[in-house]
Amino acid sequence: MRRKAALRAACAGASAGSAYLPAALSITAPQRLSNLTVYPLTAPAHLDADYLVLDEALRRKLASVTEVSCGGSVPELAFDNQADEGVLLLDGEELVGARQNRVLNITILVGGHKNIVIPVSSVEHGRWRYNSDEFASADRALFSKARGKKMRQVSASMRESGTRRSDQGEGDDVRRGCRGGGVRPDDRRQRQEPVGEARW
Repeated sequence: MRRKAALRAACAGASAGSAYLPAALSITAPQRLSNLTVYPLTAPAHLDADYLVLDEALRRKLASVTEVSCGGSVPELAFDNQADEGVLLLDGEELVGARQNRVLNITILVGGHKNIVIPVSSVEHGRWRYNSDEFASADRALFSKARGKKMRQVSASMRESGTRRSDQGEGDDVRRGCRGGGVRPDDRRQRQEPVGEARW
């Protein structure tokens, strides 16, 4: 009950022009279906985003994604944003190249000129060697069921240890979960765990 009351108060405040929403946005009549209620946010005119998406940032050479070190670390990658704008990284986006293909574990808006370590999951257990210095963005993302399973693992990891890691041993779901027909034929390599520092 308290949550519903807080939501109603927030929505009422937003529609009254309070600090809950930017001035350019307004909240419209709720849309309801069963126990789901959605409050659409509308803008009077087209608004340009003040951030780049990952594909665009990589294509324009305004950002780069690499292994965190020469040896690499399966659940982590290094992201370098060289742009003035922020770059939006979306949960489930796939990155290909370097030592091993990965998918992003969470959605992150990285500020301009920031370097961070991003949490990822492996989608390619049969390779642990460089085929490029940097990662490229794939034209596919993790499908919803596998993304949901991964997010449950990431949420549990956050509760238990404060990290944003998934169970890297659950890679079969992830490997099968790329939209657009699943895993491509050239990705159907023999599956085995990497050795040395890459082992999880």
